[in-house]
Amino acid sequence: MNKKIIVLSFLAALLFQCNSDSDVLASFKGGTVTRKELRNFYQLNTGGRKPEPNHPTKEEQTQLLETLGLFKLISLYNTEKKLVSEDELAVFLKYSKPQMAASFLQRNLAEKLEQVGKLKFAFVRVIAVFSFDPKDEAVTRQRAESIFEGVQKLSSKKEIIQYVVDHTDQPAYKAVGGLLDPQCLNCGNDPNLAYYQEAAANQGKWILKEIDDQVPPGANPKAPRKKKFLILRVEKVETIYASRVGKFFSKEFGKLKNLAKNYIATPGISDQIKADVKRNYLDLKIDDIAPRYEDFMKKRFLFSAVSEQEEQLVKNAGFEKANITQDNLNTFNHESVLLTNTKTGETVKFKDVLNELEQLAKQSGLDSSKLDDKANVLQFFRQQFVWYKIADHSNELKEALESKDFQDMFNVMKLYIVQPLVFKRELPSDVNVSEAEMREQYEAAKMFSYSKSNPNNPQDRIPMPYGEVREKIKEDLIRAKKQNFVRELTQKLKTDYQFILDSSRLKEGKI
Repeated sequence: MNKKIIVLSFLAALLFQCNSDSDVLASFKGGTVTRKELRNFYQLNTGGRKPEPNHPTKEEQTQLLETLGLFKLISLYNTEKKLVSEDELAVFLKYSKPQMAASFLQRNLAEKLEQVGKLKFAFVRVIAVFSFDPKDEAVTRQRAESIFEGVQKLSSKKEIIQYVVDHTDQPAYKAVGGLLDPQCLNCGNDPNLAYYQEAAANQGKWILKEIDDQVPPGANPKAPRKKKFLILRVEKVETIYASRVGKFFSKEFGKLKNLAKNYIATPGISDQIKADVKRNYLDLKIDDIAPRYEDFMKKRFLFSAVSEQEEQLVKNAGFEKANITQDNLNTFNHESVLLTNTKTGETVKFKDVLNELEQLAKQSGLDSSKLDDKANVLQFFRQQFVWYKIADHSNELKEALESKDFQDMFNVMKLYIVQPLVFKRELPSDVNVSEAEMREQYEAAKMFSYSKSNPNNPQDRIPMPYGEVREKIKEDLIRAKKQNFVRELTQKLKTDYQFILDSSRLKEGKI
């Protein structure tokens, strides 16, 4: 195919895309839902992740189309009834719009990396040396050091594999000469990642690492723990495009399976080891496990890349953000500095963020009862406040906010904010249930939702006493009533605005 034909084909595809963007998939009195809007809505819901083959299905698209249509009905209803003013909406958008711009950049990065991202995989050979009793630590350490010294004297691959088989304390790994499945070096944090990265930095050389055995659930954390020693070497590192990770794992798992198949043909292997090898390697259904590994590794890779981009956006804007983790939440107090402008020295403290959140709660009518929880304040800081604070200083966020693609996406994003505010105005705020209703619900569901296993016959179920489940019944009924109010309102909107959905124009696996 010559260059001219390629260009014409590309232009034809582009023109077809533009034409299909304007396809009307749903209509109502006062508006429509186009294919482009549905595509933006789908991308917003999936975070830009690449869909599974043949997805989204027509059924999935129909559900999304109905939800998006309902959001647009609610927005139109709000405009006509003047329920939520632009000023009220601006209170939320003050924080939400910069956050949406950051999410937009993250989604674009994820979309790009789905195809051209490069994952680095290390091929690691390991000899595991365990102490099965904490008292044997000194002996085990000496044994590990002796094995470490011995393996460094070997050069031929055949000798090394046999040495691993003779000395590793992991029976199943004998079958593959101590080879692990490929370990990703740039897919975020992993308990053993630091060891693999160190070994990769010293590719071809053996290193010895000591690892504390994990504390079993409920065990005394101060009790002596068994020691583990890993003697490992990275033999090579391969860079694989994200779009080819599935094929990569299929190939490598196939190699491991063949190694294991050859190993169990060795005379003298015990039935127990054969069973372990069969379970760990020979029974592998590569067509099933390779896609799962692909999905797992790509998610870790994308999460790591997006997290790095987040840190870089803050840094490029001239700010430094406090490191907030699940483990250090309780170390923050009112005077803790969460954000620093590295150019001016201006700081934002925990108490400043709390004050902003309290003001937001007052202006918007949000529930302020949970503001004493540090986790809620820090979550608001990480997810919204930090982007609001750096937006005027970030060239990347400014560029995103001004782009047409973001504006198209933002029009859909705003619908998410309008919907709960309208519901809050239109739906009853105080929903009550009577004692009679709770009793009736109990009698109807006591053998199912409000029952427990019979201690004398586990296959049988017996009702729990009404007093024990009364509060749960109350919560269930209140939730059901609220959901019913929502259904009634949405059905009324569909009827009043004559909402029509044309699912015949949807295409399987493609929007």
